[in-house]
Amino acid sequence: MYLLLIPALIAVLVFCYLPLAGIVIAFKDFDAIDGIMASPWVGLKNFKAIFTYPEFVQSIKNTLIYCSVCLFGKFPFPIILALLFNELSNIKFKRTVQTISYFPHFISWASVCGLTYAMFALDGPVNNVLSVLLGSGYEKTNILMDSKNFLPIMFFSGLWKEIGWGTIIYLAAITGIDASMYEAAEVDGCNKFKQVLYITLPSIKSTIVIVLILGLGGLVSANFEQVYGLQNAYTQNETNVINTLIYRQGIQGGEYSLSTAFGLMQSVVSLVLVLAANRFSKIVADTSLW
Repeated sequence: MYLLLIPALIAVLVFCYLPLAGIVIAFKDFDAIDGIMASPWVGLKNFKAIFTYPEFVQSIKNTLIYCSVCLFGKFPFPIILALLFNELSNIKFKRTVQTISYFPHFISWASVCGLTYAMFALDGPVNNVLSVLLGSGYEKTNILMDSKNFLPIMFFSGLWKEIGWGTIIYLAAITGIDASMYEAAEVDGCNKFKQVLYITLPSIKSTIVIVLILGLGGLVSANFEQVYGLQNAYTQNETNVINTLIYRQGIQGGEYSLSTAFGLMQSVVSLVLVLAANRFSKIVADTSLW
């Protein structure tokens, strides 16, 4: 059975570990013609340049705000949906609803962003409905062109796309709970709400904590495809995050050394957050990844 892991291990080795050698670019003044090894060594110059970069502070601020709202704001919804799925007694209806809720996960972010733009276009369904409800006094506008609306749209589009898929791990944890505990609770007069409160949630507590710890690793890494897809000429400057800044400076601007330094610093911060969250969870909740 271990032989079945070989293709996955090879893929991880080739695409995740071998590219780590390119981290050295962050400490060099990289030139594509000279190559990585022949490019001059500049030490921490690129990291110092990051903190003097004009858009750095704004991108860090946006990343922390967007990721915090999306992580902690969306976190309870898959748990709640999983609890609701677990209470459905009609198996066919349950499977149908679950399948429908999974579908958006398999839609690419490019398609989701395209649907979002179509929904909120001047002649889109949202504006048409509002114009009917509010009458002639309503002036059609594209809310995607206002940076103040960027976070709510990012939040709800992400929630719609991933809420169903996020229930899978919690449903798996719930199915592992001993059914006799629920039977005993019913005998003692516990209703469904109390069973969830005193049996289901405590039983999946470790799963919830582990998922949260893993999620904290992405607190400084916003979803590039989603953010980049929802940005436009009117909102780009005010909604840049670290990932979009790295793309624009590294891929489009050709500043490979600076963008690599950005990415390396981002990865280090993510690692520190996961280690700290794991340690804190181990002390407080006696649950950890290792």
